[in-house]
Amino acid sequence: MKYSIVIVTYNRQKELVQCLESIRKSPTSHSFEVVVVFNGDRTNIERFSRIYKDYSFHFIHKTTPAAARNFGVTKVRGEYLFFLDDDCTLPPDYFSHLNFDNGWDVLGGPDQTPKSASVFQKLTGEVLSSPLCMGPTYKRHTKTDRYSSDSSERELILCNLWMKTSLFHAEGFKFNADLFRNEENFLLKELKEKGKILHYSPKIYVYHLRKENLEKLGAAVIKSGECRVLNFVTLPNRKELIYFLPLVSFLSFLWLVFHPQSFLIFIFAVYALIVALYRAIVWKSFSFKYIFMHYFILGAYAIGLSKGLWKFGPLFYNNFKENRSFINESSSK
Repeated sequence: MKYSIVIVTYNRQKELVQCLESIRKSPTSHSFEVVVVFNGDRTNIERFSRIYKDYSFHFIHKTTPAAARNFGVTKVRGEYLFFLDDDCTLPPDYFSHLNFDNGWDVLGGPDQTPKSASVFQKLTGEVLSSPLCMGPTYKRHTKTDRYSSDSSERELILCNLWMKTSLFHAEGFKFNADLFRNEENFLLKELKEKGKILHYSPKIYVYHLRKENLEKLGAAVIKSGECRVLNFVTLPNRKELIYFLPLVSFLSFLWLVFHPQSFLIFIFAVYALIVALYRAIVWKSFSFKYIFMHYFILGAYAIGLSKGLWKFGPLFYNNFKENRSFINESSSK
């Protein structure tokens, strides 16, 4: 069997149906299987098993998505693994862009906002593809013409990620089961450090549902910021400090609230102008909401960083006291 599609799901029946139907409607010349792991909810396993008889469905008691993915990997038979989120759908020509002969160990592509998304969701997708908001990770959400044969976790995203099954079955790699989010970052860094080959192809994109409102988007971004701190504490590296820049901006904003005459207001105004110009160049339009969403996401991410520093700061301090050079290390702990 050529590849196995692994999907972890929890209480998202409608989204899962759309995901599975998109797989059905995406032709491929290779043999494959679909392994669906119901994480903590077995209510609909029998119904899905009747409808999708060619796919396999498994139950695991509620755990982290990372642990559920590790469980799903134990059930596969394919030469390659394709990790797909249950709220993602494939374009009809997705599999036609795959090349298994490029010598990669890991292959990934971006996610895109579905064409049927709401105005808010489309706006979110536009902001996620902005380097002025997402920094070095904006490529995870941007369709370009550039193929990379030396990729990293800055470009690759778990909802659309291919790996050789032998990395798990033969070499013992796995997702960190203790993590609720960003678990692919740890694994991809470890694979990179072990000399594995990571490729990025913008042609293999998936449609990924965005959060429906500000509340849900803010909660997800805060969690991402918190997990980024844990990522840094676990695998410290100076290059990762760029992800903490939103925290500087957030602290500057708090200073500005109490000192409205500060020169910082000029810096924030310049940033808004740059965002507006970027919008005009890329999207050929102007939008106050687009500018606001940049500030909102950066602010929520900074709050997450603050929470992460509060929770994991003592661990970082203790590690730093024991080994003052460990921030320069790139090897996995």
